[in-house]
Amino acid sequence: MLLDENIIDRILNDLWITSNYEELKKICRFVSKSYDVDDLLHTCVEQFLVNKKVGELDNAQKLYFFTKIVKNQFHSQTSKYYYQFKKSQSENLFDIEIVDEQYEEDPFNMNWVRKQLDDMKQTKDWYYGRLFELYIEEGCSITNVSKRTTIPINSVSRDINKVRKELNKKRNGLRM
Repeated sequence: MLLDENIIDRILNDLWITSNYEELKKICRFVSKSYDVDDLLHTCVEQFLVNKKVGELDNAQKLYFFTKIVKNQFHSQTSKYYYQFKKSQSENLFDIEIVDEQYEEDPFNMNWVRKQLDDMKQTKDWYYGRLFELYIEEGCSITNVSKRTTIPINSVSRDINKVRKELNKKRNGLRM
């Protein structure tokens, strides 16, 4: 008799899945954002059919229950769906061979920088030119420049960045 009830529940669940198949597919498409809908759907249907609680649910609850299964399967990294489909696909992304290329920065012309700083010192921007020269002498250390000049570190940093941006603008303007 117990076997007959299990068979009847199984048949009713199969009929429910068949009659709601398109709705279930829409749920999977919505949750997965159209990512591998069929695989997700069939994994979730399989889990739905083997779950013992399904026989106790009415049709509206079954839909909610199925939706929860879909969300758990898709978003979990320990789900059956993840191990069967998503993990293998994400591992394949890393199998692509990327050739390392040596990064070469544009050659930095220190003579050009010194000339720009000398030009700054000849004009009203002498402070910025001299501060940046100290910055270079101190091994590009804002802290050392601040200690040497007793100018607050925030002011030194702000002024060095201002000169650096100005030099980059001039340098990039020459390349065009």
